[in-house]
Amino acid sequence: MVSAAAESQPDDGFPLAEVVRTILDREDADGWVTRDRDVWCAVEPHGYRYRTQGWKLHVSTTALAAPLVLRRAAQVLVRHGCAFKFAPTLARVLELGGAHTPRGGAGKFITAYPLDDDHFRRVAAGLHEATVGLPGPQILSDRPYLPGSLVHYRYGAFRGLPQRDDDGRIRHVIVSPAGDLVEDRRDPWFTPPPWATAPLPDPAKPPAGDAPEAVLLDGRFKVYEAIRHANRGGVYLATDTETGATVVVKQARRHVDSGLSGNDVQDRLRYEAEVLADLAGLGVTPRPVKLFRQDDDLFLAEEQVTGSTFAAWSHEQISHNGLDTLEPAWPVVLDMARRLTGALERVHGAGYALRDFTATNVIVEPGGEVRVIDLEMAARPGDLVQPAYTPGFAAPEQIDAMRPGPAPDFAVDRYALGALLFSLLTGGTPPASSYDVVDGRPRHPGAGPAEELVRIAAVTNGAVRRLRPLLLGLLADDSGARWSLRRVRDFLRDVDPPAAPPARVGDARVPAARHESVLRDGLAFVAETMTPDKARLWHYDADSDPLNVQHGAAGTLGVLARAHTLLGGGLEDPLRRAAGWIRDRLAGDDRVLPGLYFGRSGAAWALHDAARALDDDDLAAVALAQAKAVPLVWPNPDVCHGAAGAGLTQLHLWRATGVETFRERALTCADGLAAAVTRRDGGVYWPIPASLRSELAGATHYGFAHGVAGIGTFLLTAGAAGGRADLVALAVEAGATLAGLAVREDGAAWWPAGPHDATPLAHWCSGSSGIGTFLLRLATVTGEDRFAGLAREAAVAVYRNRWRALPAACHGLAGDADFLLDLAEALDEPRYRDQAAELASCALARPVRQAGRLLVADAPGRGVSASYNTGLSGLLALLTRLHHGGPRMWLPAIPQGEGAR
Repeated sequence: MVSAAAESQPDDGFPLAEVVRTILDREDADGWVTRDRDVWCAVEPHGYRYRTQGWKLHVSTTALAAPLVLRRAAQVLVRHGCAFKFAPTLARVLELGGAHTPRGGAGKFITAYPLDDDHFRRVAAGLHEATVGLPGPQILSDRPYLPGSLVHYRYGAFRGLPQRDDDGRIRHVIVSPAGDLVEDRRDPWFTPPPWATAPLPDPAKPPAGDAPEAVLLDGRFKVYEAIRHANRGGVYLATDTETGATVVVKQARRHVDSGLSGNDVQDRLRYEAEVLADLAGLGVTPRPVKLFRQDDDLFLAEEQVTGSTFAAWSHEQISHNGLDTLEPAWPVVLDMARRLTGALERVHGAGYALRDFTATNVIVEPGGEVRVIDLEMAARPGDLVQPAYTPGFAAPEQIDAMRPGPAPDFAVDRYALGALLFSLLTGGTPPASSYDVVDGRPRHPGAGPAEELVRIAAVTNGAVRRLRPLLLGLLADDSGARWSLRRVRDFLRDVDPPAAPPARVGDARVPAARHESVLRDGLAFVAETMTPDKARLWHYDADSDPLNVQHGAAGTLGVLARAHTLLGGGLEDPLRRAAGWIRDRLAGDDRVLPGLYFGRSGAAWALHDAARALDDDDLAAVALAQAKAVPLVWPNPDVCHGAAGAGLTQLHLWRATGVETFRERALTCADGLAAAVTRRDGGVYWPIPASLRSELAGATHYGFAHGVAGIGTFLLTAGAAGGRADLVALAVEAGATLAGLAVREDGAAWWPAGPHDATPLAHWCSGSSGIGTFLLRLATVTGEDRFAGLAREAAVAVYRNRWRALPAACHGLAGDADFLLDLAEALDEPRYRDQAAELASCALARPVRQAGRLLVADAPGRGVSASYNTGLSGLLALLTRLHHGGPRMWLPAIPQGEGAR
């Protein structure tokens, strides 16, 4: 759900920095400088001697108090000669204090960097005295200066010692007294390193034996499990010791998510308790048990509702129903549609609009009844509220509502009912109402995409065809045109079941002009949104190498180079600027990681492709030098982070240049992977060593990104290129291993991510698309029909999964459609090209308009990023290939006729 605070943000231009400039003028602070550093504004005396690490100070605030807190704190800091930084806009303050902001960094409005511990004590005392009594949340990662103080402190890096871990993610480290590098962790609790002695006395601790064996709230509710944690507070399961019943306890921390109205999460929890009390007799919502305060926090205990979320329940109902579609059984659809309608009738009869009737807020009980939870957004139409909504389930009038403004009428819930039914019928994300995105915030411009989405889904889905009038009646952009619940009930009573078996009716694609519009506008958007003066060439909220393929500059550069070549030019200027930006940042790395998607192999590949597109020999030389600097033998064997990704890059550059050195380097890499193979239970695997500083450490994966399929693809390609039958044979073993692991059902083949997770998946990173990519190439080299047949079954899974997928290349439609194009080309079967176009249409039927361009958002309700594997560039690469040809990106071609058959 988009929070109320997030939706009531002021313009980013609100000049908090002017507060600091005024203080500098008043204090006659000559020699002080201010620097805008993206989301922070740094203020420091000229030549300030920052410590590398030590005790630093944080000051929290609410949005309403921010100007006053900043004025008072800045005056103290300037007088004490202490460098600091602050969030420069109220929008950023609201973001830092949001209900779902990561807890390790939440609330840190001002950060001060004292020169030493004595300086720390003086500055801390001054800040506390200046801000005492003003509002602000507790900072969970820090220790408060005194109970209730806005001033907090923790030990950590000052200027930072950024290092890349073995995944290529940037981590900040501190140095132990022994000289060891230790990660500077931002945990949501106070955890200084063991050697760091706090410059202030420790707070008094309770006498030994006073701590209870379990958390007991209000002397009554015995907490035994956390459902989730968030900056707003946790949600817990507890036993009511008075009744013995299990209850859900929600926590609200003071001053968190405090918007410009002054209301915070405690106000919203108190209001939710009132709504639950009003609706308690309907049997639709949880029964409130008790609202109580403990210390500074507010808690609500309520009845536990057992069952599955609608999202999980509907996923279980989807099954193969003929043709190439997934849909639930017709009786299940009718029963659930009637139950959802009945729940809304009861709530609306009590005078409330839910405003957040979504797949995660609807619980389906074991007997099939539906209950609605998390009612903090429910309101009587016309009441003054802050807008809030969940993307995909929000009616246009919710997205474009005033901040604050009158609550909308019951029609918003009827729109959400249509979205829930669409989700149930297709298994996919519901149709979001059409909107512009301005500065990352949606603005509704006119007609929504529901009609087009429903039309496309109805081509292969008989249930959608039968319920099409209902869906369009509920998903109408005009609230006055939406069907009443009475009309919904009448329709559900009289509707005929779909024909069996379902037939294909119509064309499940958007017009070709939409493809070209998004491709043209997308490339223009990429060119226009470069920020060469920033730490990332294209903004993306990630901590990985800004030069990588995954969501850094290299992935987008590769797409620009491909488009410039295939579309007849026109992108030379942005291509040169992006290539130059990467080239200038290649030198001086602390370590060069080999991975294709998270390491520097991708940067070398993209830079060389750009050099060829620009006919720039000097740039090509830089790219080849970078490729030769990449390590070939590496503990992580995979494509994304490790040796297989390096090997694929060496083979690509060998094919591009004819330089034998690169083939030799690829074979060296292949020999290392052959030596690292693990054989067990008749299969071959490449587990990731547990010793790595990696989120994947110790895991075994089957898919392309991190496992057997990607490594097998490289070994196969290297074996074919080098005439190495042993490498081809090992790739065949890898294929046989994956064949034995396939989950085959109704003509489709799925794979889990690995032995650690049995969920069948369909995408490039883990699942059918990536594994099918390998099996198809294996069939091409060996001529073995079993691999081609299994690749076809993987394609069935990919095609059936199209409504569930996001647009992304890594784990969505762009990567999946690329696999279908591989099949079309390798097997000379045009139907796979048609299916690829349908997958693209599932993304293009949900357009947004950002910065005046027709684009596709990364996910429902989100903005558009330029990144390759998780954003727009992957889709642009697909559209380029689909309509203008060219090979698949980031895969070297297998030379025909080479290798063992």
